[in-house]
Parts: sequence; structure tokens; C-alpha cells
Amino acid sequence: IVNRSHERAEKLKEILLGEQPEPGSKTQTPINDISIRLLSDKDGLREAVANADVIATTTNTCTPLFDGEWLKPGCHINGVGSYTPLMQEVDEALVKRCEVLIDTKESLDVGDLSCLTVKGDAMPSNYVGLIGDALSGNITLGTQRDDKSNNKIDCTFFKSTGTAIQDVVSAHMVVEAAKREHIGTQVAM
Repeated sequence: IVNRSHERAEKLKEILLGEQPEPGSKTQTPINDISIRLLSDKDGLREAVANADVIATTTNTCTPLFDGEWLKPGCHINGVGSYTPLMQEVDEALVKRCEVLIDTKESLDVGDLSCLTVKGDAMPSNYVGLIGDALSGNITLGTQRDDKSNNKIDCTFFKSTGTAIQDVVSAHMVVEAAKREHIGTQVAM
């Protein structure tokens, strides 16, 4: 966990370590330990980024969190925090070395992807497409990364700004969890 605040990082660590999978689960992996790095600790941050297989950025910052050159080849990044043209969690170096997958076309307007400029009607070659197309099998993520002749593309990046259907599904899951836990208040509307 990388955070600006040690206290908030500790709180998140406690929550995550307390959420262990059900015995026999084939889809969940137990978390045994979590290390904490402060965003202000550049050496610790660089080490964490350089050793990560997967990075999730979940902030609403306007300044990139780390240098994209620090990523090890094969790393995958999920960017879900920034959602306006002025917000930018990752830098241009990161985007340019990744195959880029997005959730909606509106994600192309976010600061993180400002370096993906349209050339005529064509997008840059590292723009792969929409996640819906990947899930339906119409496109494949990772082909440029796996092509050893293209050594500039060695990571993957999924940029999500969210969609209304994600909000609806999330709200439904919260309501169902509240019903199971017998918490909350039913309000007639």
C-alpha cells in the first residue's frame, strides 16, 4: 500500500488482512502480509513500483504518482481514480510503454491519456480498445507486449472512469449485502 498518510495506510491494511477468503475458495487468494510505503518516500515508492506485477491507482490527483520508467516489464496497471482532463495519476512515459484498454470512449478525455493524440482518424498503435470488446473476445490485450520485436510496449494499462451501469451494479451489490447482514433502513419511494 502506498499512501500519503501512514495512519490511513495502516487502517486499509487492517481491513484487507481481516478479509480472508472462505475455506476452499478457488477464486480468492489469502493475503498474509502487506507492506506500507509513504508517497513521500521516493526510494521506497520506486522499489515498490519496480517490484510490482499489478498496480492499482485510486486517487484523484492532478500530479502523476510515480515515474512510468520505474515499471518492470510485464506489469499491469489499473487506473481508476482520475476522471477529468486535469487529473493525472500516471505519466506519459507509463502510457507510452503500455497497451491501453479503456472502459468508455470518454476515458480518452482524462488527463492520464492526454498523450494519446488522434492521428487523423486513427488512434496510436498502443491503444487497444474498450474492455467490453476484450471481454467479448473481439480484441486481445497483451499481444503488443508479447511481441518481442516491439520492445517499446512491455506493459498493459486499463483506464476506467466509470459508467452508469457500473454504478447501478455496485449499488445493487451494496443493497444485497445490507439485506444479508440485516443492516440499513428500507425507505419507500
